[in-house]
Amino acid sequence: MTQRGFLLWKGQGSDQAIYAARRDFDQEIGGARRVSYFATSRGIAAVVKPGDHGILTAWRGADDDSRIWTATAHFDTSSWSDQSNPADGPRTDDRPALGVVGDRVFMAWRGTGPDEMIWYSELGPGGWTPQRLAGNGTASSTHGPALAGHDGRLFLAWKGSGGNEQLYWCTYDGSSWTDPQPFAGGSTHGPALASSPGGLVMAWKGSGGDDQLWRATYGGGSWSPQQPAVGRSSHGPALGRVDNRVVMVWKGAGADERLWWSWDGFRSQQAVHDGYTTSETPAFVAVEFYSL
Repeated sequence: MTQRGFLLWKGQGSDQAIYAARRDFDQEIGGARRVSYFATSRGIAAVVKPGDHGILTAWRGADDDSRIWTATAHFDTSSWSDQSNPADGPRTDDRPALGVVGDRVFMAWRGTGPDEMIWYSELGPGGWTPQRLAGNGTASSTHGPALAGHDGRLFLAWKGSGGNEQLYWCTYDGSSWTDPQPFAGGSTHGPALASSPGGLVMAWKGSGGDDQLWRATYGGGSWSPQQPAVGRSSHGPALGRVDNRVVMVWKGAGADERLWWSWDGFRSQQAVHDGYTTSETPAFVAVEFYSL
């Protein structure tokens, strides 16, 4: 089975436009194009929708628009639905997260202003369900969380609220959440999650002034010790799975707004493409080639 990777990102600096590009057959990614009139002041979230394999994308609005917007792309990202808001108008101060378990699609986000609680919703036949508190109402963060389906459960990971840089995680079995549990690592930003044959992978930027990217793997009911991943960033990275590989994509550290990625198990890094730059966390997904 061959898969193609799709990358979505906000522009650099004050450029709030959303861009998309595709990588074919292990060649250099290219053909970047602006995604309609969509715009954001934060990062992007994306997943492949079960069944029709369209790419569902979610983002916070531009400037002072804290509403969450969603849209769906055709496989090659050349054709997009119009953007829309979930029915009850959820708002966030950071990027939302998207995750898939079986044929179910979920979204999670932190609130606006003093509301640092993490909320979630499920995409049903009639649209998004009313927002509810995640993690038994005790999950809160200054930044957007991460979601991923793994072993039939939805995993949620996040940085703590306020000045708390501890990382936390919990799971959802489709009807109830487990209580949040602390993770050994810490971060100033939200982490990323991706399921793989070798376990659930989490990656994150370090805490405080540490711009090193870190990673750990969940399997057998516990997390492995954290270890350095390739690359440095001033934001959280994005993770995605292409065939059996976990791909990490990130913005550079400090003033470096180039997009970087690693395709070889976090051993090396390379710039995505000349001129592809961002000031926030990108999104990365893969679509099976035979579905295109």
